[in-house]
Amino acid sequence: MRRLPLLKLFILFFLCVTVLYIYSASNRSKNNTEIVKSGHIVDSNQEKPFIDRIVISFVVCDSRFNESLNVIKSVLLFTKTPVYFVIFTDNKLRSQFNETLHKWKAMFDNQLDFELQRIKFPEAHEEDWMNLFSKCAAQRLFIPKLLPHIDSMIYVDTDTLFLGPADDLWKTFKKLNNSQISAMTLEDDNPNVSWYPRFAKHPFYGKYGLNSGVMLMNLTRMRDFGWVDYVTPIMLKWKLYIPWGDQDIINIIFHYHERAVYIMSCRYNYRSDQCMYGDACADATEHGVFVLHGSRKAFHNHKQPAFEAIYRAVDEYEVGTDPMKILENIDKYLMDAPQSHCGNLKDAFLKIPLQTLIKKHSRPDR
Repeated sequence: MRRLPLLKLFILFFLCVTVLYIYSASNRSKNNTEIVKSGHIVDSNQEKPFIDRIVISFVVCDSRFNESLNVIKSVLLFTKTPVYFVIFTDNKLRSQFNETLHKWKAMFDNQLDFELQRIKFPEAHEEDWMNLFSKCAAQRLFIPKLLPHIDSMIYVDTDTLFLGPADDLWKTFKKLNNSQISAMTLEDDNPNVSWYPRFAKHPFYGKYGLNSGVMLMNLTRMRDFGWVDYVTPIMLKWKLYIPWGDQDIINIIFHYHERAVYIMSCRYNYRSDQCMYGDACADATEHGVFVLHGSRKAFHNHKQPAFEAIYRAVDEYEVGTDPMKILENIDKYLMDAPQSHCGNLKDAFLKIPLQTLIKKHSRPDR
């Protein structure tokens, strides 16, 4: 007579274990889906994230279309990991981006994907934001709110060129501590050269200020921080004193939250200031320039022949052709360029492209 209750008890226990297992498996599946959407996949054995895709974003309006295509070219040249571009642009350029990038996407077998976002500022001060610095550049300040589906991204100005794999820069996210929401380089580390300690009439980060041409953005943390809530009050208070627009607003925010930003090496945002008066970025000289930033029209105005030479080589490169050709052209155009302090550091410009392309496109021995 006692066997029947024991049997019922066993069946009840079995059903409870089964339900618990199904619930646990469902949660694991949900968590994995959320991680994949954020741009990372977690290896359950190692419990460490590795790169699933790299997200890169920029804002482009008016005449910067060709310059922005060269950003994409440079990334594709040196990066093996799939790259997802988020491009904020005006209506005039959308069809051009669609046509060009769909053609390139077909060539790269899932390495390239993209989405186009419209320019969107708060209506209350739309005109102020649109023309704060160069047209629509301030859009970057609102990205955390505009892209709730993106966890992290590398934001770059359109006058930047990658000279190495974006994977290496993406790994910087692992270096951020729990309180850091972004990573950038200093404007300069020399008070006699840096613009901010000499001329700024507003608060700025640290002793030298930040340059925002390359900005790693942990958008999830920036949303939790309340980033977008800061920008409009700051713009209204300081708009007569911020000649560099969005970069100045970023500096003001991090002036009051210094621990929220991680400082990267100058080689990840290498500008003419680092070489025009001599070698001011020893890390780039030793290990190579990684991201070249042609700020103040250095790619176009003939004042920095070395910068112009590298830009010309990327601009002339035709997507889908032999990438080793770009090495020959960078070397040739640097050799042909008029002598300059930046040109004297030719090896620093060639080191990373040479290493990367030989490794990426070398053929195995047979």
